[in-house]
Order: sequence, then structure tokens, then C-alpha cells
Amino acid sequence: MIDYIKENCELPPLNRPEFDDDTGTWDLYFAEKEKYCPYNLEQELICLPFDTLEEAQQTLKQALELYETEEKEKQNNEE
Repeated sequence: MIDYIKENCELPPLNRPEFDDDTGTWDLYFAEKEKYCPYNLEQELICLPFDTLEEAQQTLKQALELYETEEKEKQNNEE
């Protein structure tokens, strides 16, 4: 899942895991990367559903770690 997030989603996630009563899943939302927004249209929301809260929390943790790593790399490149 983290590979999909790296490729298609902007970090950090837009929310913490939220339970969807209609589907019975725990959902995380991300903004679509700008490079996939042709013609300067608004970015789409990407909803990733998980069967358990634990799966959603683990993915959230990985996404936040990835975000921190990317931010540190940006800062190092600016120096």
C-alpha cells in the first residue's frame, strides 16, 4: 500500500483513520499528486479503505515517516 501512496498521493495524509459505517472500513484520505491533475483542475481526493483500525494506523504511521524523510531531504537539498 505504501508504494501506491508514494506514487499517487501527496503527503501527509489529510486525516486520521475514520470509520465508514456504510462500508464497514477504516478510511484514510489523501490529496492526489499535482502531476496527475491535467489542465490545472482541482486535485481529487483518494480514499484508501482498510478492514481494521490496526491496518489503517500502520499505514498512517508509514506515510508520516515517509513524509518526514522527504521533508528532511528537501531541507538538506536547500542547504
